[in-house]
Amino acid sequence: MRRKEAIRNLPVTIVLDNREAVKNADIVFLCVKPYQVKKVLLEISGLLRDKLLISVAAAVSTSVIEKIVEEVKVVRAMPNISIIAGYSATAISPGSNVTEQELAIAKELFDSMGYCIVVDEQYMDAVTAFSGSGPAYVLVFYEALLLAGLKIGLPREIASELAIHTLIGSVHLLNKAGKHPAELRDMVITPGGVTIDAIHILEQKGFRAILIDAIEKAYKKSRTLSELLNKEFI
Repeated sequence: MRRKEAIRNLPVTIVLDNREAVKNADIVFLCVKPYQVKKVLLEISGLLRDKLLISVAAAVSTSVIEKIVEEVKVVRAMPNISIIAGYSATAISPGSNVTEQELAIAKELFDSMGYCIVVDEQYMDAVTAFSGSGPAYVLVFYEALLLAGLKIGLPREIASELAIHTLIGSVHLLNKAGKHPAELRDMVITPGGVTIDAIHILEQKGFRAILIDAIEKAYKKSRTLSELLNKEFI
């Protein structure tokens, strides 16, 4: 219900018919589940001439979309859930019929919703597992940090706020300092101090190796799903 109310307050025309939505648009966003892509594209295919199609359907390649709709101008995009807060990390890849100007338009749109980078499409499965799924990894870390705060006796509200702002501050520091994260980490560590004991445990338990292994596992799953899905469409 809240979503419906929010949509009603937007300065846009709301329609329930895909063809009607596409008819008067210059840019069309394809925001459906991968298995729905072909059905929707066939429904609107005759209306896409000279329009820019931006697909955020995971795993579906631009070449497959170009086979379903001939001469379509498609840009594939992989944002993440942080787009809700205006801080998405988005990667985009142009199809074979997209001009530099049209690619620039797509990038400008996603830049307004956070950060956007243009990548070769061969990297999109890796992007899906890395930054597409990335907020989930960060949120698991945040939750663990919060729980640690509770375990050592901090009130929940204090632990929550300190954890959030520790993450925010660390990200800004990393972004602005222009230094390797190891250099910044060493600025926190003092010989025989508190931080080094915690770092020792993280290294002992293989924290970094666990995260690397997890993302590699996600990448392999992303690549497998992409290969299977695109074969079905061909």
